[in-house]
Amino acid sequence: MSLTTSTQPASAISEQSSKPTMRAANAGIMLLVVVCLCALVGYGLGSLVGLPIAIGLAGLIIGPIVGIAFVRARFRDL
Repeated sequence: MSLTTSTQPASAISEQSSKPTMRAANAGIMLLVVVCLCALVGYGLGSLVGLPIAIGLAGLIIGPIVGIAFVRARFRDL
């Protein structure tokens, strides 16, 4: 009786996961980073004009729209 029985060859096991893992987590982090960057850019531009909170909030509102566009362009297959 054999102690090592295998139903799949070793080459088939190594080829199972061809796509990178954690793609959904990477997409979520990318979305959060873009939203924060838009808010910071809005705050910075608002500081130059004298309305940092108002334009920072506008950047925070525009951030998810831009973030979804970036995530959709980068991760089309999710």
